[in-house]
Amino acid sequence: MESARGTDTTESSEAHISRMEQMLAALTEAMTQQQRQQPLPLPLLPMKPPTFLGGIEPLKAEPWFLEIEKLLEVFPCTETQKVLLATYTLKDKAWRWWLLIRNTNENMTWARFNEIFYEKYFPQYFLDRKMSEFQELKQGRISVAEY
Repeated sequence: MESARGTDTTESSEAHISRMEQMLAALTEAMTQQQRQQPLPLPLLPMKPPTFLGGIEPLKAEPWFLEIEKLLEVFPCTETQKVLLATYTLKDKAWRWWLLIRNTNENMTWARFNEIFYEKYFPQYFLDRKMSEFQELKQGRISVAEY
């Protein structure tokens, strides 16, 4: 009788271990899938991201924007995190502008931030002037050195 009970206990333990191994495998798979779906948190590196003060100075806005985009290539993140990272570096007038924009644009995507940033800091007259200079350069009316 005891040997029959011992066999039942062994089979029960083996079945229990087998179920636990299956559960562990399923949990591991679920965690792996979740990690693939979520971007990694931004690493804390000793770096100084560029800042932008605002004002109507397209010649300062463009380098800031290009540097931010370069950072975002190195540190992949969600659309919302991109906006948060970029706006963290705004100072003075640019920060005040962002506070007004933020209140009317919840869950802003990076593409939308690009649109409103360019609308604000690259006014149409500036774009028209740059286009005119480019056309003159292309037609040879001004030299590259003058441009």
